[in-house]
Amino acid sequence: MKLISIQAKNYRTLQDIRLSFSKSYCTVSGQNNAGKSSVIRLLSALFRRGGDYPWDESRFDYKEDRTQWLKQSSPVEVEYAVEVSRNDDPALISFIETMVKTPVSGTTATLGLLYTMADAGDVKITLKLNSADVDEKAAKEIDRKIKESNILFLYNSTTRHEEYYYGRGRRARPFYEFVMSEDESKALDAAGKIIERKFRKLARERRTGLNSILGRLSEKYDVEFTQPEGYSTRHMPLGITLRDKHVEVPLVDWGSGTQNRTRIMMAVLQANRIRTTASPDDKITPILVIEEPESFLHPSAQSEFGRILRTLSAEFGIQTIVTTHSPYMLNREEPESNILLCREAAKGKARQTRVIDTSGNNWMAPFAEHLGIAPEEFGVWRPVFSAYKSRVLLVEGSIDKEYFEYFQQHQNLSEGFAKDIEVVPYGGKDTLKNTLLVQFVLSKFDNVFVTYDLDADHEVRGALTRLGLKEGKDFISLGLQAPGRDSIEGLLPERVLAAVNSRETGLVMGLRSRDNSERRDAKDKLKKKYLEEFKQHTDYTREEMKDLLKALKVISGNLTRPNKPIHATALSRRT
Repeated sequence: MKLISIQAKNYRTLQDIRLSFSKSYCTVSGQNNAGKSSVIRLLSALFRRGGDYPWDESRFDYKEDRTQWLKQSSPVEVEYAVEVSRNDDPALISFIETMVKTPVSGTTATLGLLYTMADAGDVKITLKLNSADVDEKAAKEIDRKIKESNILFLYNSTTRHEEYYYGRGRRARPFYEFVMSEDESKALDAAGKIIERKFRKLARERRTGLNSILGRLSEKYDVEFTQPEGYSTRHMPLGITLRDKHVEVPLVDWGSGTQNRTRIMMAVLQANRIRTTASPDDKITPILVIEEPESFLHPSAQSEFGRILRTLSAEFGIQTIVTTHSPYMLNREEPESNILLCREAAKGKARQTRVIDTSGNNWMAPFAEHLGIAPEEFGVWRPVFSAYKSRVLLVEGSIDKEYFEYFQQHQNLSEGFAKDIEVVPYGGKDTLKNTLLVQFVLSKFDNVFVTYDLDADHEVRGALTRLGLKEGKDFISLGLQAPGRDSIEGLLPERVLAAVNSRETGLVMGLRSRDNSERRDAKDKLKKKYLEEFKQHTDYTREEMKDLLKALKVISGNLTRPNKPIHATALSRRT
């Protein structure tokens, strides 16, 4: 099942709001009291059986939960749009077909569930199946089926979840429930019956002996031993121990960050097992909701964990909704999947929650909110956020990008410059001066290398070294210490430079102009001319290419080096 949207009116701070959710990994963020808790409560309302959800009339208080600043007693309305799939949710599709007495056409269907509660406290449920009305009785039964399926895996990182059992030595150990497939449950049931027979035999022996002793008392008692009921079920408690450097340590004895990550991974595993092992009669794919997965984690660990969660969500096909205060947990691959909430103010008081637009050019709003950086500073980084390969070369601009991609296409020129390196422009030297933003961007990748033109060395080197990056291992400047050669073009074969300079004397003279815009225009045009001329030939000798080959060797050597976690170094130096 996938949640498409929630539209709420007059519910707590959600006076009139529509939230659209990505079908894969999406986040809900915002400052404290922005409305995230209300969103989580509404997710529980639809997908969880019993407990704390608004539509349980015994728990819902209209006067408390309606929007408090409204003078009129307007009804609370919450409408959910969910997508169900014949492949992922066959049990629910089959149930819906039974209730509406009509086959569901196609492989997917959309359910629209509207809950309305007025001052009297009565809840009205209306349902649409693919925009067609469903009668009231069927709507209530489908609603009950969804809740009883209990398909929301809700994990709050700031609360405890485990049950405690006492083992040998009477030391408390936490145990966690794992979901078993139907076949696994049957196998355990068979083994359980053998143990039950043994238990009954032992119980009879113990009963006889104890009755004999109790018979000596003036008050007569008969003793009875009862064996555990439901020895095996679909849920099995298991203890967890982690091994580190050949030392086994129970999970409860690890740090809070390690415990939190492990439990969240268990929730992901649980959700995936239900999706992959349940029989068609039981299978409804769950939705995973994680509150503040960054809790107790160092920023470098947050970055790694955020990437893992996004990858697992896509790999397993499970919709994952995360509430977070961390920029590292946001969806960087699909920034439009990040929902940013805020509270509007009226007369100095916080009022309704609203959604900040994160589409198009506003994609950076959630990142800017969490990092405390002006949104416009993110503009040039958009190509970096869309990069997806594990090995990334960051270059100043589009011309540099063309050079390196040309080297990848012509292996004879570059002596094997790796083809699996993704070349991404970052928009110029000034971009590297914002060390906080650079630090965050570097954390996106497992393996990244930075280049810039030598003429910017005095401005850029200091910023990169303050991040803990090392010249020759994490970055290099491109160019030669010679007049007019302090850029990537300075590494080109001499005949390329001579050919262009002799033809384009006007542009060369333009480099000496006192007008800044004229100089920039001449420089940009010359860069394009040099690139075009370079591509005209493929018969360069190794001697002509020696300066370029030296730079390519350094870049390729570091990017192809295994396990080069550049972001971890940068983050640890700065935090």
